[in-house]
Amino acid sequence: MSFQHRLRRFVILSVIGLVLGAGLAGIALLGKKPHLSSLTQGIGGDFSLINQDGQPVTKKSFGGKYLLIYFGFTYCPAICPTELQKMAEAYHALPKNWQDRIQPLFISVDPERDTPEVLKNYVALFLPELVGLTGTPVQIDAIKRAYKIYAAKIPDGDSYTMDHSSYIYLMAPDGTAKAMFKTSDTAKDIARHIAGLSQ
Repeated sequence: MSFQHRLRRFVILSVIGLVLGAGLAGIALLGKKPHLSSLTQGIGGDFSLINQDGQPVTKKSFGGKYLLIYFGFTYCPAICPTELQKMAEAYHALPKNWQDRIQPLFISVDPERDTPEVLKNYVALFLPELVGLTGTPVQIDAIKRAYKIYAAKIPDGDSYTMDHSSYIYLMAPDGTAKAMFKTSDTAKDIARHIAGLSQ
């Protein structure tokens, strides 16, 4: 076999190897659980807040259920309604035995405007089971730290809006973070991940 033939064969085999390697890497990435990462380490903890009925609540108030949590604010023009609608769709897509084990929560990062009364009207737009939580600025700051939530006021004319991180958290009854869903994750992605958890 001539040098040129050997070189051509080497190049062809190398290209095939690269293509196969890329394919296997892609399969491996698809097989990974994309919702668990180092970002979930140390997230969570007990909290003391107020629900949409003006009643004080803690994590223990939800009877050992999984918590599906989104942090946002009622004056949010687009992202928050979209994510809460996604959360509602994911909840409805779950089998009944999982719905019974999940408590959806919307926690305000804008306690100055999001009173219990405001929250009550807001959460009713998305899901009857959705509980809205607010509190004093001190209480909200504490839960933001516990869940590593970024939120900051941004001046907007005579008022303000809120810039904030946008994740849907799934917390296990023991308080550990089981998943952190991004805005790119769909309702089907969320429901599939939850339903696939071991009982």
